[in-house]
Parts: sequence; C-alpha cells; structure tokens
Amino acid sequence: MSDAAARGATLADFYRRVHETSMRDSGVCNEALEVEAIGFRDFGPYALGVVVTPWFANLVVAAPREDADAPFPDPATLRLRFPAGDVDFNVSEIAGFGRIAACSLFSPMDEFADHEAARIAARSALDALLDPALQEAQNQEAQNQDAPKREDAAASGLDRRALLGGRRRAGDEAAP
Repeated sequence: MSDAAARGATLADFYRRVHETSMRDSGVCNEALEVEAIGFRDFGPYALGVVVTPWFANLVVAAPREDADAPFPDPATLRLRFPAGDVDFNVSEIAGFGRIAACSLFSPMDEFADHEAARIAARSALDALLDPALQEAQNQEAQNQDAPKREDAAASGLDRRALLGGRRRAGDEAAP
C-alpha cells in the first residue's frame, strides 16, 4: 500500500469512528452509504483522494506522512493547481492525524441510492480533476468569448459542478 493510500485509510478510520460515535443518529446520514477513502494517490508533496461518508463526500489533500508537520501555505485555505484547473480547499486539523485540506463535492448525501453510486461519483470527480482536457476546454471557451486573458479562466477555479460535469463555476455554460 502506498503512503498516500495509507493516509486515506487512516482518514477513513477516523471518519468511521465519528460516524459510530456522533453522526449515526444525527438525521443527516444516508445509512445506505459507508465510510471509504477513494483513489488516494500522491499529488506533488500531498496525498490526494476523496473521502466518502454517509453525510459528505470531500476531495481531500493531506501532507504525506514524512511531511506531516509541514504546514499548508495558508492556515485557513489552500488553492492547488490541478490539470483541470485551480481548486480552493478549507484547511482543518484532525486530532491524531494532522492538517487536511477539504473541498466539498456532496453534502448531504441524499442523492445516492447506494454506496456504489457514491463511489462512482468520487472516482469520476478525481478523473475529471486530473484531466488536462477540462482545463483546455475552459481556456478555449474563455478565448472564444473574447476573455481578456486566458489565465483568468484558470484563475477562476473549479467548483464541484466542474469536477463532475465538465462545467465552469455555477451559472457558466457547459464546456463543449
């Protein structure tokens, strides 16, 4: 198991304990879902993947174990550049684990009939995030609309709709 996969498994264990101790009877959980770390891999100095729980699915970035004490560049937020564009994350601390940065993909999880559907959505989000063709399509769209600079399209960042459906921020047209 890679270090990134091990970091994801440790996060999943943490969220399983949260589910068992405080979330199970909260009324916001989709009990057809499980806690799972999906697709954790190395991404530069970070471990990147999706954590699916009965109450959320988040894109998560964690420093690799050997760099666990190194802080993220900003204690509250982190913007990372992916092949598909920039994504903003909120940074938090998990006791016994360290800092993570998370970007919500889904919350609540009512949309999912079963865990396999949530797993497919998580993998699709990761695939889209790491797909340079999505960034190229956004840049081409911006250029076609006489945008002042191509960099402005990349700097605008992606939201969860872009990750899952190939679109830019809410309110923008779908990418071709």
